[in-house]
Formats: sequence, structure tokens, C-alpha cells
Amino acid sequence: MPLKTVVKVGGITSLSDARYCAGMGVDLLGFCAIAGKVNYLSPAQYQEIRGWITGPKIIAEIYGMENQAQLEAILTDYKPDLLELGPAELKVLGNLPLPFILSNPAGSSLPPLMQKPTYLLLKELTPDPSPYPCLLEVKSYEEVQRAFSAPYVTGIAMNGSPEIRPGLKEYDALADILEQLEVE
Repeated sequence: MPLKTVVKVGGITSLSDARYCAGMGVDLLGFCAIAGKVNYLSPAQYQEIRGWITGPKIIAEIYGMENQAQLEAILTDYKPDLLELGPAELKVLGNLPLPFILSNPAGSSLPPLMQKPTYLLLKELTPDPSPYPCLLEVKSYEEVQRAFSAPYVTGIAMNGSPEIRPGLKEYDALADILEQLEVE
């Protein structure tokens, strides 16, 4: 079934999370593509998962990227549909070759943008409306309800979680939110 709003789930580290989210109609799946960062998936691990999912657009989460050469390798190895990064990475990379999600930490001002982001990723609601479509990071359905109170929020963002062991996974937090968002 489709969901009532745009949903992004990032930090995917397992086939279980990826397939569950794709099956529930999640629009965007994020995978960490920077070695040494939390939830990093090597290109080989990513390809194993990618071969089993269809539907969602794929995001390469590139927080901590240091140079253009890293980006070129990620574009080749992961073939993402979008990039997700913060202001520091945007400053290093400049003009991006793909649509992107720009994380905007609470209270920070955005640098001058040469390109419009597809979405801003917000950790919390801000009093000032955004000139760009926003995804609000949530952890509970109550936070989803709050997100819908802000007219500039066009969707939500959540994070996957590690498997207990291969094939064994609890989906309580994701399921609570996604089941409430299903269009009946």
C-alpha cells in the first residue's frame, strides 16, 4: 500500500531493513558510503542488498566526504539516485551531479546554495518556514503528527537499526510509524 507522505529511511545496514522498507512503500533508502563512518556498507555489501530491492530511490549518505575523488568512486560503486550530505560536504564538493538532500542541523544557517536541494533534512522543527521541501527526522508516531503541523514539512525521515543476528530483526519503531502512514 502507498504511504500518506514521503518517507526516507537511512542508515540501512541489512537486507532485512531494506526489504521491509521497500515492501512497506518507503520512498527513499539511505546507505552510508563513507568508510569508517557508523553504518558504513562497502560497495560489495551494498550490491548484495541492492540486488534484492526494487521501488525506493537510493541515497548515498556521504557525511564526512573529503574530496571530489571520493564522490566519483561512490557514484561508480553505488550508483545512487540522490546524495545526502551536510553543509560541510557541500562546501567541499560545490556543484553536485545528482539531486541531493541537505541536512540542516538545528539552528544552523545554510550556506549560499548554487543548487536547490530536493529536500532539507531537519532534526527538529524550526520557527521559520523553509524555502525548500523538508523531511523531519522522527522516532515516534507522535513526532510524525507534529511534523504534519508544519506546512513546509513534506515528509519524514527515520533510521534503520542493526539486526539482532542475520535474518532476525525487530521492527517495532519502524512498524509503528509506517503502519500508521499506510493509505487505506
